Order: sequence, then structure tokens, then C-alpha cells
Amino acid sequence: MRTSAAAAADTALDLPRDPRAVQGGDLTHLPDGAITLNLSLCTNRLGPPPAAVEALRTFLEHHPDRLMPPPYESERPPYRAERRYLQAVAHQLGVDVDDTLAGRGVTELTTSLARLLSRSSVAVITPEYTETMRRFAYADFLGPDSGTRDTAEHRATRLHAAMRTHQYVVLSNPSNPLGHYIPREQLLQACADNPQSILVLDEEYIAFQGQSLSLAGAPVSNLIVLGSTGKTYGITGTRAGYLWTRHARLNQAVKEQIPTWPLSLLDITLATAALEDRTWLPEKLLHIQLDARRLQGLLTEYFGNAVVPADIHYRFVFLDDPYPVQEHLQTHGISARLFTSQDRGSVSGLRLMTPSTEAEFTQLHHALHTL
Repeated sequence: MRTSAAAAADTALDLPRDPRAVQGGDLTHLPDGAITLNLSLCTNRLGPPPAAVEALRTFLEHHPDRLMPPPYESERPPYRAERRYLQAVAHQLGVDVDDTLAGRGVTELTTSLARLLSRSSVAVITPEYTETMRRFAYADFLGPDSGTRDTAEHRATRLHAAMRTHQYVVLSNPSNPLGHYIPREQLLQACADNPQSILVLDEEYIAFQGQSLSLAGAPVSNLIVLGSTGKTYGITGTRAGYLWTRHARLNQAVKEQIPTWPLSLLDITLATAALEDRTWLPEKLLHIQLDARRLQGLLTEYFGNAVVPADIHYRFVFLDDPYPVQEHLQTHGISARLFTSQDRGSVSGLRLMTPSTEAEFTQLHHALHTL
């Protein structure tokens, strides 16, 4: 006879009907081995860079004693160890390191900002990253008109309108989950036209859009840029992110929210080595862009214009009811990220990361062919 505990365990393995319970890459609600191709991720599946892995291995082999004290900077006191990470970030972005802060991924920095701005007038341009909407739940959510599929142009229009009426406007660019990209010139113009409003810009996926597109370093003071090394380099299991702004008061306010040692030495060693490898990322991004175009063609073959055109590493498919497709893909060992319009600020459909091998494309093609 089955116990209630066993029945509960079986129920826990079923696909949750609430997509907010399952973030991208999370397979813990499924039986071990059920998924052989995890496309629910939105990270660089070709990572991590071998040079970064070797740097971490070398550190553990030769400097394990440095793990005993807190992560002080040994070479340049009184700086803390995250200074090395920020110097690598600043070099890559071409910005002043003193305009940057480190945090445990974009999530911690977003959380800090959400606390600081809770008494301000804030707008979030939706659809948006689930965690951002959760942290800024008190904000005005500005989505597309009912029954209208969003576009980059529509997002830009809402952004300009929001900056005229709100103290702060939060936007991901390229957007998560749709992948829309608003050209940097348009964002800078929005900042110039609305100096009384501050744009909080999540650039988590900007490297996948193209080189030298970040707004970090832009000659405006009403801009905050968030980014990380996790998704770009395929090391999301580490938590290393950064904030850049010329706005001195906000820089200081966020700094006071961040723990004394925001990054571990292991995070710093791996992420800094990834940033300092100048050849690995451009080569892998070219591979990913080619694969992503192939993914778009494959999805369009089955879903037509429900596939959102994009230039980055994932594609979104609008589906009124995404559950049957999600469940079908899972029977073929494939996981996708599910969204539903029942959630405030969200849209209904599936987001799929691009496969990276011929075998993975074949697996996805077969699953779609049997829908």
C-alpha cells in the first residue's frame, strides 16, 4: 500500500502548474535523467572557458590557505578582493573602475535597488525577467496593449513614455524572455530627453547581441547598468555581477546595501580569469549566433510567426497554452522555460536556448516533428 509520503513525492515530480516555481535551468521537479537536453537555460552552454577552469584549479592547488581568512586583496590593501574582478570588468567595458560595484550576480544588485527605490515612482517595462518583476512588484508594470504582441519598437515607445512620468524606469536589453533589442542610440536619447528620470538597464545578455553595445561608460548621469559574467561565460553557478553608474549618490547608496565581501575568492578567481581570456568569448559567440539562427528556422517551421525574431542565444514562441508543448518536449528529454500570461507582467509561451551540437538539433527536430 502506498503511503501519503510516497504519493506526495510522486506529485512533486509532476510538472508544476505554476511556472513561477521553476526558473530557467531548474530540473529539480523532474526525475533524475528525465532531461538530456536542457534548453530552459539562458546561459552560454559552451562555457566555461578552459582558461578560467584552469585558473580555479591552480588556485585550489597552490593557494588553499587563502580560503581561511575573508577575501581581502593581498596585493593592494585596503581594497577587498572583488577589486580584481571589477578591474577586469572595467577593462572589458572601457570604464572607470571607481564607477563600478560588485554583487552576487545581477540578482543581488537588482534586489538592492528594489529596496532603495521602494518609496520612489518606478516603472518596469514588461514582459521582464521574472526575478526583476518579483523584486519590483510595487512598481507600475507597462506592457503592450492587450492582445498585441510586443516588439522592440513598442518597448522603446513605452520606455520614452515611462521616463516622462516616473523617477526610475527598469528595462532589460536585450529583453528577457522575448529577446527584443532597443538600439543603444535610442536609449541614450531617452536619457537625454528625460534628465529627471533614471534608467535602470539590465544588460545581462548584451554580449550575445553583439560587441561593444553596452551603455556602460555612456556620458550620462541618469543611467545605471547591470551585468554579470555568469550567463556570458557559462558560469552561472558562480555569482559575480557588476553595477556601473556615474550617479555618485546612487552608487554610494547601493554600495551601503552590499555585504562587506560580496564575492568569494572562488567566484573572483573564475570570473576574472574568464574576463581576461580575450579570445574564447568572440569565437564562441559566433558559434552561438549561427546556431541561434538555425534554431529560429527550425521553430518557425513548426510555429510560424509565433516565433519572436531575435539576434541573441534564445528564442521565444508565443503559445496560448504552453503546457502541452512543454510536456511533449519533456517526453523527448527536452526542457524549455515556460511562461504564462496569468502572471502579472508576463506573456504566455516557451523560451528555448539554442542547441549547440548536431545531435541536439536532431533531438529537438524529432520532438517537434512528433508534436
